[in-house]
Amino acid sequence: MNENEVTSEEIQLCSIRIAFPVKTDDEAIEYKKKIGNVLADIPQARIEFNLTTVPVPIKKNASSTTKPD
Repeated sequence: MNENEVTSEEIQLCSIRIAFPVKTDDEAIEYKKKIGNVLADIPQARIEFNLTTVPVPIKKNASSTTKPD
């Protein structure tokens, strides 16, 4: 094997999952671009990008006059 060949035992993979709230799709895309710029010097870097809508939980009304049975 010459010095330019790489075996699977010599490769490590770094994987980071980051989740954070955004107000708009455009805001999320801007963050993706910024992260892409940080990784621009790594040609093998891959960014998996998706947006998910998370339902907001309904808060119970603390001043409710309904009595439990």
